[in-house]
Amino acid sequence: MSKTQKKSQALLDELIDFAQGHEIEVRTEKFLREVGYHVHSGSCRLGGKKLIILDRDLPVREQVHLLVDEVRRSLPDPSVLPPHLSSIL
Repeated sequence: MSKTQKKSQALLDELIDFAQGHEIEVRTEKFLREVGYHVHSGSCRLGGKKLIILDRDLPVREQVHLLVDEVRRSLPDPSVLPPHLSSIL
């Protein structure tokens, strides 16, 4: 794993921890890719809880960008996102 990939993975791990600390569950899943299925990473509510599902086959850097965007939208006050994480986008 390259230095850039390690940095991206560390950011992803930090974002997941941050989200979970704000009661947002984050799952990385292998999406079914067959004709007729058009599944994308994103957020939803499941049993009253916030949930963000990421396609684990996406490059880690893209997962980081998606997660920052979804966490920002899910927080009642997006300014609580640490500056080094919110500046990713």
